[in-house]
Amino acid sequence: MKQKLLKQALKLVPYIFYSLLIIFLVLYIKNIDFSKFQSIHLAWQFIIIASLFGLGMRFWQIFIWFTLLRNLGAKELQKSSRQLAYVYAKSWLGRYIPGTAPWILGKIYFAAKHGIPKSKLAVSSLLEGGLQVTVVMAVAFAILLFDNRLNIINGGVKLLMIFVLVGCVLAMLPPVFNHLISIAHKLLRKKTIDQHDLADNKTILQGALLYIVGALLSGTALFFIAKSVYPALDYQNILFVIGVSNLAGALGMLAIFAPSGLGVREVILLTLLSIIMPPEYAILVTITSRLWDVAMDGIFFGITKIVSLLR
Repeated sequence: MKQKLLKQALKLVPYIFYSLLIIFLVLYIKNIDFSKFQSIHLAWQFIIIASLFGLGMRFWQIFIWFTLLRNLGAKELQKSSRQLAYVYAKSWLGRYIPGTAPWILGKIYFAAKHGIPKSKLAVSSLLEGGLQVTVVMAVAFAILLFDNRLNIINGGVKLLMIFVLVGCVLAMLPPVFNHLISIAHKLLRKKTIDQHDLADNKTILQGALLYIVGALLSGTALFFIAKSVYPALDYQNILFVIGVSNLAGALGMLAIFAPSGLGVREVILLTLLSIIMPPEYAILVTITSRLWDVAMDGIFFGITKIVSLLR
């Protein structure tokens, strides 16, 4: 009886996922102040360049996911790679639902239907989330920590961010990460996780190196979005913008209460971009980048959907 009820409940998961996604995406777009765009004249050539980097970053994320799964021993990737890419893009939209659970659970639920073991999906998803936050924040600190322009941020806040980064790095060390995964698996599944489902040094190191590339792609996309709004922005500021982009992204990801880091990311971007451009342009860049992000996620979803339908 319990199994029958469980199966019926699981059938509702896709409907709940899509319903929540639509609701929060509508609320998310509703919060964008479109009146700010009346005075803006975008340099569209830079929007196109930004879009190439933005889409490149999203497809690179799929490549990282496949690499992690392959290193964890998943063998069913090749025959359903196009469908799994669509699963990733679909689950990626779950970022607009508050909390990290929809993004992770969406991937586990939908990808398991293509023969990927749930244990490997769970470990890879948690590894993804942890590596992404850690690497993105590390890249931001590597670029910005000794930049005098970052003095606008209070010293205590800087120290707190360093402690957070150190904590993330420690949590991603293989013995620590695997110990935490084992404890969580035992609590949730009431049994010990198979050692073959745990991450080794190679998996974590390779994932971290791949996420560095993703961080640079994402930051470069923001630079060209900023340049489309404020063409006078000098190319000498590209590293600073990449650092700002990654810092805002990392703190947004840590704010699990906010859908896609809404609000947290904007405050960081607005504060730090105002250093290298007039404040009114910094506001427009912040709003434009949010709207552009939603558009890129929609295009990403659409491309993977079309490819998944091709025979």
